[in-house]
Amino acid sequence: MNKSGFTLIEVIISMLVIAIFMYALIAIFINTGFKGADIDAFTVAQSLAEGKIEESMAKSFGSISSEVETSFSADLSNYTYEIVVNYVSPEALDVPAGSITDYKKVTILIRHPQLQGVASLESIRTVY
Repeated sequence: MNKSGFTLIEVIISMLVIAIFMYALIAIFINTGFKGADIDAFTVAQSLAEGKIEESMAKSFGSISSEVETSFSADLSNYTYEIVVNYVSPEALDVPAGSITDYKKVTILIRHPQLQGVASLESIRTVY
């Protein structure tokens, strides 16, 4: 007697394989969604950093100074910024100089709860 169809074991195994596949697929979509939120926060942070670096570079050399961590206003209140200014020498622009020079390294640090670390932007300003 030739019977066609699936046995109960075959149906259960098929359902198990489909469930594992669906779980993996859903996990990928969920993980991608969270990373997308981080990318949005990072993009906004970089834009804010660009604005703050432009504000600092527009000042005279003598008035560029460090600022403690401060929140932005209104809709951006979850973002904070800090401005770190160090005198540097032209020979070693990444190393703070021990004395006053004609070069300042300005670093803007932007923080947000969704960011893994800190978004930062740096620039060098000189007396001209």
